[in-house]
Amino acid sequence: MAYLPQLFDPRSTILLAGVMGIMMALVLFFMRRSYPSSIRGLSEWSKAPLVAFVSTLLFAARDFLPDFATIVIANMVLLQAGIIYYAGSQQFLLGRSDTRGWTAANLLLGVLMFWFGIVKPDFETRLAIVTITVTLLFFFHAMLYVRHKVPVYGMRLMIGLLLAQSLVAGLRFVSVVMGMAGSNLMEATWIQSLYITMYSFSVLFLSIAVVLMATDRVHTEFEYLATRDPLTGVLNRRALLDACLAEFAASHGTLGRPAALLMVDLDHFKSINDRFGHQMGDAVLREAVSRMQHVIGTKGVLGRYGGEEFVVLLPHTTMAEAMAIAARLKESIDEPLAANSPLAPVGSFAVSIGVATSDGVKDVDEVLAQADEALYRAKALGRGRVIATA
Repeated sequence: MAYLPQLFDPRSTILLAGVMGIMMALVLFFMRRSYPSSIRGLSEWSKAPLVAFVSTLLFAARDFLPDFATIVIANMVLLQAGIIYYAGSQQFLLGRSDTRGWTAANLLLGVLMFWFGIVKPDFETRLAIVTITVTLLFFFHAMLYVRHKVPVYGMRLMIGLLLAQSLVAGLRFVSVVMGMAGSNLMEATWIQSLYITMYSFSVLFLSIAVVLMATDRVHTEFEYLATRDPLTGVLNRRALLDACLAEFAASHGTLGRPAALLMVDLDHFKSINDRFGHQMGDAVLREAVSRMQHVIGTKGVLGRYGGEEFVVLLPHTTMAEAMAIAARLKESIDEPLAANSPLAPVGSFAVSIGVATSDGVKDVDEVLAQADEALYRAKALGRGRVIATA
């Protein structure tokens, strides 16, 4: 079996991997403290390199500490580090983690390591068991990201690293099957060197991928918050106007694509605030938004224009279609509140709606002005009604 020059020392490489793991664990720890709690998985990702570091110390102490520590405990701790990484990815992608199956596999691994490491020592069998287990863990970990299908560079890097680690572990397993296992962990054969080196680099680059993914998630959340009304969660005025501008620009580029705007205002909202307080008023706004979104669905975009006034953007919508949607929207909001609802003291609330379309109009402000004028007429006629622009 080919051996590498003495320049490559498996024991030193294992320790170097552990040191890199400690450094990345510190980076992730401080990230976890400074990033919002909505970024899940950072806690697990900061613990995993620390657990991996313990395993590197145990592996590097082979021939110096008892075999139970450097074989049984070391392999279990190493696999547990991989499981914790996996749990972090589950938290990040799914908001929850379930690694009970892998924990059971780790306990079984411990039993097998004890049998083939202490009772009937067999390095070849131990290596085959560990490498096939690691191959499967990293492969399933990679598939978790593949199924998520988000084209983010950090995730693509993570998938590549996990598949590469799975491939190298799989090659090491194949080498065992082909009789190239060697006699011990510290042999500087090319395949053993590749296996250990890949592990060392994966500790570093997996953490880099984590940093990239978490940073991208933070940017995404900040962008989302920058476009949302903090009370109701719908688009704020600036984002709403941007959406209207984009839709009107598209409609002018293609014939027969009018867009409609509904200007919606809660009737007598000030009296609700005066009688029941602003907290109840805020709850009414959220309830009204919920009902409007239920009616609009994917057919349009809802935004808060100001105070108790909302605008609904309806792409590809004629005046007749817009009037029908506005009627359903008003009907939904008019429904009495349930007797067991926290809003029950309010009884009910209503809206007035002004409707205008971009048909023949090129300017968003002009259509908004037309919808606002129609809304004003709806209120002047007694409120609680839908009026189209003249």
